Amino acid sequence: PLFCTSCCRKNHRTHPFHRVEQWTGTHFQESSLRLAGLTLHLGHDGGVCPSGV
Repeated sequence: PLFCTSCCRKNHRTHPFHRVEQWTGTHFQESSLRLAGLTLHLGHDGGVCPSGV
């Protein structure tokens, strides 16, 4: 399915190793979830650490 950047981040938060592609206007090009702004938080059920460490 096609997603906007925000929805792509949300839908892949629990699948960070999926490969994603970005539409260039003429074709799809390999991209990354990092370029889409996905940040992985290890521990705390995927949420930000409450102690700010």
